[in-house]
Amino acid sequence: MSAARLALRVVGAAAGVVALGSLAWADAPPGQYSYFDLRDQSILDLKTGLRWQRYAAPPVSFAGAVSYCAGLSLSGFGAGAWRLPSYKELLTLVDESPHIEYPTGAPVQIAIDGNAFSGTAVDAPYWTSSPYPPMSGYAYAVDFSTGAGQDVAVASANPYVRCVHY
Repeated sequence: MSAARLALRVVGAAAGVVALGSLAWADAPPGQYSYFDLRDQSILDLKTGLRWQRYAAPPVSFAGAVSYCAGLSLSGFGAGAWRLPSYKELLTLVDESPHIEYPTGAPVQIAIDGNAFSGTAVDAPYWTSSPYPPMSGYAYAVDFSTGAGQDVAVASANPYVRCVHY
């Protein structure tokens, strides 16, 4: 193979990797989050001033979510320093340009920053502390596969939990 053809193959392969990489991860705007590495359990949103739990807890009831956040201890912030976020607060994590990830081998749309909140499950919504006014016994939740809010029954639903620091 000629050197010119080999160079074209290498450049083409590199372009393909870059293109695939852009599909796999989405980045927040520069300066959105404080510096972090994969071991960090929380992250500071520099735009809102909110500190977030990076890795969500499994699905639980509403009462379980409130209790979980109240007892959470992360990154030097002890129990009692965390709470369930409001609807408005949780919506600040929605990525306006959803990206595709392959958690099970099949493509899944994700509407949250893939670097700051890697491994975010999207098969169920995430609890908020905000009641859903039109219906008693319901609360708002955020679906990170679409970025949309929805109402969920407090007594019977089991969304995921991502806590915010006071």
